[in-house]
Amino acid sequence: MPAIKNVMKHLSTEVAGRRRKCYRQPAKHAILKGELCLVVKDGPQSHRTYCGTCAAQILSLAQDHLTDLTAQMFGE
Repeated sequence: MPAIKNVMKHLSTEVAGRRRKCYRQPAKHAILKGELCLVVKDGPQSHRTYCGTCAAQILSLAQDHLTDLTAQMFGE
């Protein structure tokens, strides 16, 4: 039987090894060295990092979207 596809494989978290800018609001939000950040991989050598504040909003929206998709598929 084939493995179940991981549709979230382009999302991960990592600890910043240096100061980074948040992709969503680079002028306002910084990711400090040692902080956890959300990483979205767009391609083999392209990725975007998001601070905790923006990550919470992004993941909340994604959760809402997954809930809607589940309801559409299974009528829940």
